[in-house]
Amino acid sequence: MSDRDDHHASETEPLSAEDLAWLQSVRRGQDRQRQVTLQLFHRDGVHEVLLAEGSGVVLGRDYPADEIVNDASLSREHAHVELLDGAVWVQDLGSTNGTWVDGERIEQRAQVALGQSLALGSVTAVIVPEEGARRGRARLDSHDRFVRSLDAEIERAHAFSRSLALLMIRGEDRRRGQLGSWLPAVRRKLRPFDQAALYSGDTLELLLPETTEEAARATAAALIQHSEPLVCGVAVFPGHASSAEELVDAARSAVQHAFGDEPIQAALPSHSVILTPDLVASTSGLIVRSSAMLEVYQTVDKLARSTIPVLILGETGTGKEVVAREIHRRGKRADHPMICVNCGGIPGNLVESTLFGHEKGAFTGAANKHQGVFEAADGGTVLLDEVGELPAAAQAALLRVLESKRITRVGSTAEIDVDVRVLAATHRDLDAMTESGEFRQDLLYRLNAMTLRVPPLRERPDEIEALARSFIEEANAANECVVRGLDEDAQRLLLQYSWPGNVRELRNAIERGVVLAWEGRIAVDDLPEAVRALEPRAPRVTQATQTDPLPLDQMDTSGGLRDQIQRYEIQLIIDAVRNAGGDRKLAAAALEMPVRTLNHKIKQYEIPLSAFE
Repeated sequence: MSDRDDHHASETEPLSAEDLAWLQSVRRGQDRQRQVTLQLFHRDGVHEVLLAEGSGVVLGRDYPADEIVNDASLSREHAHVELLDGAVWVQDLGSTNGTWVDGERIEQRAQVALGQSLALGSVTAVIVPEEGARRGRARLDSHDRFVRSLDAEIERAHAFSRSLALLMIRGEDRRRGQLGSWLPAVRRKLRPFDQAALYSGDTLELLLPETTEEAARATAAALIQHSEPLVCGVAVFPGHASSAEELVDAARSAVQHAFGDEPIQAALPSHSVILTPDLVASTSGLIVRSSAMLEVYQTVDKLARSTIPVLILGETGTGKEVVAREIHRRGKRADHPMICVNCGGIPGNLVESTLFGHEKGAFTGAANKHQGVFEAADGGTVLLDEVGELPAAAQAALLRVLESKRITRVGSTAEIDVDVRVLAATHRDLDAMTESGEFRQDLLYRLNAMTLRVPPLRERPDEIEALARSFIEEANAANECVVRGLDEDAQRLLLQYSWPGNVRELRNAIERGVVLAWEGRIAVDDLPEAVRALEPRAPRVTQATQTDPLPLDQMDTSGGLRDQIQRYEIQLIIDAVRNAGGDRKLAAAALEMPVRTLNHKIKQYEIPLSAFE
């Protein structure tokens, strides 16, 4: 090198910190162009795997897979996915339940396009560009966490007299993996505080707080604007249900009945359907096995021959409406209408209008004359479900109707004769409510000419197996599944569980178990978290977790849970590489992970080489 060259070299200034940061960001941007994200949607939520150019991962349910997804439908080492020259390739590794692309089981290596979906057992996966994967979207939870959030949101909505909606969306194309073709688009349309979960491998459930039925239907119409035909079941609190189990049951029933309901499609895209529970007929069968329920239905036979009011008591989900329908069906009024009304789902200012009707112009919004429930049911039966929720004014009006057998429409003075048998149902203690002044004692005397108590499911365990078999048959027919029953462990847990949500909770558990199992038998892993908790499980211990835990006073507990886990994982990696004297093969063996996974994590966390010295 000449003196001149040496002179110019000596004048070259080192890169500043800002320049280095800029250069690093450029390099990261270039790397990102050669990265895609594999999003795995499974029963516990979503698992994201970053695929870098030239790298591959083995997906499975346990070690030695590179990426572990806790789903029983996966094999230990299920499939290998890699990114080569911008193309994603997937190969099944001899899995039991197969790897599927566009509903076809692949036997050899196959290419998957960006945006295309695939299925590994019952786990749905979709390939998205890294940039698309990082965009804002609603959180995707497991079904069990979703139901807990729904319970909490219902309590809040009840306390502040608000409404909320539960939506279930399903594609008409139910081939394995097709959920991934529309799920990302739906998630991007949700509000940040909406919540989403996978009800099953082809059905998404959404919790929309602060949402009326009208708003929920409008949201549903926007969400299902997609090239693939989608159906949506909409259930609203308090209008359609008063508990989480009821809402799930109502939305699921609606979405199952959506196909083929041409009148409902009128105002919607020609290929999409929205249905609400009030447009779905009840199809619940009658199962009587226990002595307690035999006694109930012996009483039903006697009551059916009379016209006296009957008060049906029982916990939520015990089947009070089923009992009421049997009283109507077995009586002389069976050829006339039976109308069920959820008293807790009617806005306070519309209760009398709903029950007794109104005249045109009776109040703001009363554009036409309206016939109430009692008029519509003339000659038949009215079931006042959750009668304990009636406001004081409506209680007084109902008492007058029961005494006079006449109704007066809101905005009118004319009385109309009605011949209606009144049945009432509630899970509340009406005697205690009369003592506190919340419920009229004279109305209670009128309603409980005969009281019928429906026992909870825990008091009739003889019916659990029969009910489960019946629900499996219903779910198979509704979901095009071929589930043959429950395995021994799952059946044992059903009998051990206390079923606080009663028959409705059992039905929901079996319905979801069928769509998760798809074929074969329902296993323990297909049951709800609360039921699975009864099964004792040995903790999984690996070599990496056998090290002495870090003392609490030395742990950094700042930041969220994810940040703390990442810091702990980084420290494990650093310690393993150090203990192996820098030999990453030995370090990977100690951590029970492949070397390529260890290298990927070191790169992902940007751990400097100096950390291993």
